[in-house]
Amino acid sequence: MFEQGEKLLIVHRRLFEKDTPRFFVGEVLVYEAGIVRVKGYTFVKDMFSGNMQKKSDLRTKVMSIISGTLIVYQLPVSALLDSMIFSLDQDGGLVLTDEGGFSMDVSESLYKHETHQ
Repeated sequence: MFEQGEKLLIVHRRLFEKDTPRFFVGEVLVYEAGIVRVKGYTFVKDMFSGNMQKKSDLRTKVMSIISGTLIVYQLPVSALLDSMIFSLDQDGGLVLTDEGGFSMDVSESLYKHETHQ
């Protein structure tokens, strides 16, 4: 399924309304039978600012991508993992970008300012 060197955005599925968003951007080291070892960066939502913050240390993680708790997106091989950041666009949508021109809208809704009652 995945080859060494491919790049992935792995999103931890939010199971409850108050779960905080967690993302991992990394490069595939090994893939076998639904288990992937990836090296990259973890992003978590800062509870004070509300912004997505990149943890400074490079991590290697082993994840089951068939577990049902992860959403996996394949990124272009040209994506620059070291410069990846999350930011808000003018409509309030969450966007993943790098210094090389890569951009991906990862908003949870088509309607940026959707309200739930």
